Amino acid sequence: MKPLEPALNAAIILMTHRLLPAGYRVAEEAPSTYEAIASHLDSGNQMVVYSGGSENTIYEDRQVNYAFRAWHDWCHWTGKVALDMEGEVEACQMQCHQLYDVFGFNAQTFRWSTIIKAEVIGQATYYERYQRFPTNQRMFVEHYLANPEIAFINPNL
Repeated sequence: MKPLEPALNAAIILMTHRLLPAGYRVAEEAPSTYEAIASHLDSGNQMVVYSGGSENTIYEDRQVNYAFRAWHDWCHWTGKVALDMEGEVEACQMQCHQLYDVFGFNAQTFRWSTIIKAEVIGQATYYERYQRFPTNQRMFVEHYLANPEIAFINPNL
């Protein structure tokens, strides 16, 4: 299967390299709260992202999914926002604005931001409802983009 939006994959890699020039590590255990992320990064350590849950994503490439997570967590850290729903919205908005700053505000970046909102805010909302993230993240995002209400009706995604 192809990535949902191949150009977004490339943009994610570029944004991650730009914002995290020292890179990041992928591990089975990674900081999972703002406080843990901040403590880890404020101590001069390299960003660490969680390795699990990277199947059936919109990126079709685990490395792009990890890069997206690193960029997203960087936004939590620099924005000083928690990993609750309000913080997810703020981190997501930061990512969208960063895309506009780098690539301009146009039809393509507007679509990318819509996809990122489905990926971050949509999945966080799903988590609040079902106490787990969608198993098939790609199918969830595709449903969400078509009609958000349909994405939340199905607890089996």
